[in-house]
Amino acid sequence: MKFCPNCGEQVDGDTRFCTHCGYDLSQAAETENGQPATSQAPIEQPAGQPDNQAASTDRVAQLQSLSKNYFKWLVDSIKRPNEEVEAQKYFGLVSMLISALLLTFAIVAAINRFIKQASEATNNTVTMKSLSFGLDFKLFILVVIGILFYVIIGFGASALGNKDGGVNFFDYVNRFGHLTNVAMILNVILILSVYTITFTSGTSLTFIKQLGFTSMVLIAISLIWQVGYILSINQSLHAPRFDKFYVIVLALIVLALAFYIFGRVEWENLALDFSSEFSQSNSGLGSLF
Repeated sequence: MKFCPNCGEQVDGDTRFCTHCGYDLSQAAETENGQPATSQAPIEQPAGQPDNQAASTDRVAQLQSLSKNYFKWLVDSIKRPNEEVEAQKYFGLVSMLISALLLTFAIVAAINRFIKQASEATNNTVTMKSLSFGLDFKLFILVVIGILFYVIIGFGASALGNKDGGVNFFDYVNRFGHLTNVAMILNVILILSVYTITFTSGTSLTFIKQLGFTSMVLIAISLIWQVGYILSINQSLHAPRFDKFYVIVLALIVLALAFYIFGRVEWENLALDFSSEFSQSNSGLGSLF
């Protein structure tokens, strides 16, 4: 019977990675005299099973274990966001990436839905195409940059606000992700709500009602991120240089300035990209409004 030295769970004797925590079991394979396990006689492989196949099996087992652990961490964070639990190094970054993908999908879906309905309203007399992959990818990058503002500025405020500076970047990202993972559910609701909007509705009241619900979901997502931003900094300040209140206020001011400057710089470029994307159909859009 073999147990993982990292988490204590029982593992198979022939696996290289722990299927519960992903720990590399070859690191612990040492003799009582401290000699590496490589000095021992190699274990014979079954006939017809090459070494690379065994390594591939171990990698698959490790990936399955990490996926299982991430899903458990994600569910726990949604149930109890403020109760921080231990997580793998990159779990927070994975959550940030998933959030960026979901939010980008919602934005692209809204734009493409508008394009489709506008084209139908003109009886296809105006040629309008969905967003190109290049513009989709740029929107995704912009969303990622926005998320990085939260992460980098929050981590910087936590590190500079501590007397000893003892804040680990990945621990902070996991903490921030644990507090904001619940927004993923709202991101899915946001995507679904986009498909309920009728941009060419006959009455403006109908359009406002449909847009109102989507706007409320978007505001709720923003509030969750703001609260997570504040709490992640607060929980990271174990030995603050000065009162936590001022550290958080300073972090909020820097975050607002970062978004303001980024918006001023990127807005014109994004407008030019959209103008170029729809240069052949802009002449027919005026009749819709």
